[in-house]
Amino acid sequence: MKSNENYYVLFCQTLKANKLCKNLNLKDNVYAFIPRMETYLHVKDLIVLKDMFPGYIFVRSTMNQNDFNTLIYSLKEERDGLIKELKKKEVSALSKDEISLFDQLLDKNGILKMSYGHKEQGKTIATSGPLVYFKDSIIDTNRRDMTATLNIAFMNRNIKAGIMIGKTD
Repeated sequence: MKSNENYYVLFCQTLKANKLCKNLNLKDNVYAFIPRMETYLHVKDLIVLKDMFPGYIFVRSTMNQNDFNTLIYSLKEERDGLIKELKKKEVSALSKDEISLFDQLLDKNGILKMSYGHKEQGKTIATSGPLVYFKDSIIDTNRRDMTATLNIAFMNRNIKAGIMIGKTD
């Protein structure tokens, strides 16, 4: 993230999120994305993308809050499905710490890539992928679904990430 960038978070109808995201990306100085994570689909034995926060669009921009509000208001029909913007006292929706967290977790396309690791004395150890930086934050793993739960909360719930235990990338 650039030091002068802000993150804004939009809550929208889940079925219209992709279209709204595309409409926003047609605008100058805006990069909108739906944070997704790679997750293991047990039934088909493959890795698929899943929305991390269904119904939410993240927007990176150097626009200040007032300019961003003007942009959202000017979209008219293009903002179909938008319910509201999450705001904190007229500043970027995400704090600097939250922005740093997502910069570490997500790749440039807004995807939380699969991590790989193993169990050691009952503890999950990430050996590659983004969870390497959060190995002390892993509080639970689901071996069947290949997910790890972190003791890092966002939007009032702990963040989950994909991790393949006992497999290498």
